[in-house]
Amino acid sequence: MKILHFISGGDTGGAKTHVLTLLDNLRKLNIDVELVCIMEGIFTEEARELGIPVTVIPQTRRYDLSVNKKICDYINGSGCDLVHCHGARANYISLFIMHKVKAPMITTLHSDYKLDFKDNFRKQMFYTPINSFALRRFDHILCVTRAFRDMLIQRGFKKDRIEVIYNGIDFSDELEILDKERFYDRLHIAYDPNKKYVGIAARLFAVKGVDVFLKAANVLAKRRKDIDFVVLGDGEMWDECNAYIEENSLKGRVYMAGQIMNSVVMNSFYKHIDVNTLSSYSESFPYALLEGARMSKATVATAVGGIPEMIEDGKSGYLVPSGDHNAFADRLEMLCGNDELRMKMGAEFYRRARNSFSVESMANTHINIYNKIIKEKA
Repeated sequence: MKILHFISGGDTGGAKTHVLTLLDNLRKLNIDVELVCIMEGIFTEEARELGIPVTVIPQTRRYDLSVNKKICDYINGSGCDLVHCHGARANYISLFIMHKVKAPMITTLHSDYKLDFKDNFRKQMFYTPINSFALRRFDHILCVTRAFRDMLIQRGFKKDRIEVIYNGIDFSDELEILDKERFYDRLHIAYDPNKKYVGIAARLFAVKGVDVFLKAANVLAKRRKDIDFVVLGDGEMWDECNAYIEENSLKGRVYMAGQIMNSVVMNSFYKHIDVNTLSSYSESFPYALLEGARMSKATVATAVGGIPEMIEDGKSGYLVPSGDHNAFADRLEMLCGNDELRMKMGAEFYRRARNSFSVESMANTHINIYNKIIKEKA
């Protein structure tokens, strides 16, 4: 079986982690995989470091349609049994070539496609309808959460063309980690052993709800002097977040650490914070929480997207309503103030994630679906 995965190559965050983790583990199961992208970037660099074959067919700009024929010809000449697309740009190009491609074409829905361009009105008006149109023409759609499957069915997509496959994370490898003092020094934070540290790793875009996290931090900073907050990520809300910290006198309590690309530092982040969080308004099945689960971290997150399928409220973490910063602050205070509860919830989240959301389970489920679709097409 040869599977060709098609993605823009400019992706970051959960989609990047999902695709690279999936391809790496499919190879371990003797599946022939190849990655086709339309741009170079961190995504393609990391893929090559993993030993994944990468072909880049450059698209100079979004409106460059000359790339369509090149990609179509490459796919048909590759001998692949199936093409697996990821993301709006790959879907957009696939719309123009799928009637000429010999192999079946499927796509993974990593997010609510109506919110993908929420922060850019021009792109939202142009690309959202095209992506919606393209999604309806794929042979199958794989959703990373049941919530997305239900959403598509409510929007009129055919139920028998939709599959659910949860994101998976690798629990087998020993991860390289910095010691606690060295990690905090790397982030320019003077580590205080008498404090608890609450962290969030997210792109600084409106949909990620970092404003909710900062408002909760503001509430809690006034109540407690022994809790500080660490924000990892970059994006268009960077200046807005820093302005909020300045206006509310949160300097020295809330630390903006920026984008971290080093995997050792990221592993150390999840290891050395006391509580992991995610305050998004919309989510899929976020790796930012699974990576915390791998380190047995107690977690507070908003009850959106697939998060309630990942975390059992009150057992493996706490869920709060989207946008409710006061509830967010209350749950954080409970965990930071009770070491036994925090350790218990972190251990339960680890157990649940290891049993249900492993890379082995994700890869094997994909293989079963690939086989089914290839047989259907034949």
